[in-house]
Amino acid sequence: MKALGGALVAFVLFLVVLVPIVAQGSRSVETGVGNPLLGNLDSAKIPAEYRKFIEAAGTVCAEVPAAAIAAQIQQESGWNSKATSPVGAQGLTQFMPGTWATLGRDVDGNGVASPFDPADAIDAQARYMCQLAGSVKRYAVQGGSSVIELAWAAYNAGPGAVAQYGGIPPYAETQNYVATLRSTMSTFLGDVVKVGGKWGAPLAASHLIPTSGFGPRGSPCGGCSSNHQGQDFGAPDGAPIYAACSGIVDFAGQMSGYGNITFINCGGGVRTGYAHQSAIGVRVGQKVTAGTEIGKVGATGVGTGAHLHFEVRTGAPAGGGGLSGTPVSPTPFMREQGITW
Repeated sequence: MKALGGALVAFVLFLVVLVPIVAQGSRSVETGVGNPLLGNLDSAKIPAEYRKFIEAAGTVCAEVPAAAIAAQIQQESGWNSKATSPVGAQGLTQFMPGTWATLGRDVDGNGVASPFDPADAIDAQARYMCQLAGSVKRYAVQGGSSVIELAWAAYNAGPGAVAQYGGIPPYAETQNYVATLRSTMSTFLGDVVKVGGKWGAPLAASHLIPTSGFGPRGSPCGGCSSNHQGQDFGAPDGAPIYAACSGIVDFAGQMSGYGNITFINCGGGVRTGYAHQSAIGVRVGQKVTAGTEIGKVGATGVGTGAHLHFEVRTGAPAGGGGLSGTPVSPTPFMREQGITW
C-alpha cells in the first residue's frame, strides 16, 4: 500500500488472510486500546465531498478513529482522489494495484471497485488499518504507545518490525511518520486530549483549566486541605477523565476527603491519582494506556464544586496502594513527560 515497496505489500496479503476485521465497539480499558489524541472529529475540517466517507470509516473499528484516517489521506495524497505516485500508488489512499486487488470493493454500488473512487478507497483504508491495529494491539501497554500509533508504524515499517521491537521500531523514518500523523490528526479534531507515548493529559484541552495548585494554600472550604497535594482543574461535572499514564489501576473507590478516586501505578514508583469523580470507570488490576477514559469529573468528597483533583506520587513501593508514594507537583513533573497545561 502506498509507495512502501514490495515487503509491506506481502505483509498486507498475509494479514488479509490471518487477521480478521476488528469488530466495531467502544474502546476497551483492558486491551491497551487508545488513541494518541482523543476528541470529537471536526467534520467541518474534512473536504465536503469526502465527509460522509470519513465519518463512516471511523465506525469500522474502535482502534482506528475517523481523524486518523483523515490524517493519513492528508499525508499521502493531500485529498487528491486522482493522485498517482512515481511507483504506481493510486488515489486518495495511495493503494498499490496488487494490494487493491485484495482489499478493494465497490462500496458505492457504481459497478466498479476503484482506488480512484473516494468511497471505495476510504472504506478499504479503514478496513486495512483495522487489520493492522488488530495485529499489533498486544504491544500497546508493553511499549507505551497507543494502538493507532502502532498501526501507523506497522503501515510504514511492517507488522514484523513492530513485533520485533515490541512497539514503534527505532527507525527514524517510521518514528517521523508516526509523529507527523499524530500532529496531523490533531488538526481534524475538535476537543483534543494530548497523549504522547506513555503519558497524556488527564482532561480534554477545553477542560484543562488549572485552578488550585500544588502546595500551601488558604483552605478554600471547611475540611479542605491547606497543604494541597495535587493540581485542580476547573472541569465541568460529567467531563471525561483520561489516564495520564499507561499502567495498572491499583486503587479505585472511595477515600476520605477525596471522594471517589482512582490511582494508576505508572511503573518506576510513580502513581497518578484522580479524585472527586462522579463515576469511576475502571477497577483494580485493569491495564490502561494513556488517554483511556477512566471516569467522570464530579464533586464527591470534600471540595467547592465539580472539578478534577490530579495527583502525582513518586517513590511508591511495589504493590503499594492507597496513598503510598510522596506527592510531587504535577505541573513540572508532567512537563518533563511532554504534557503541559
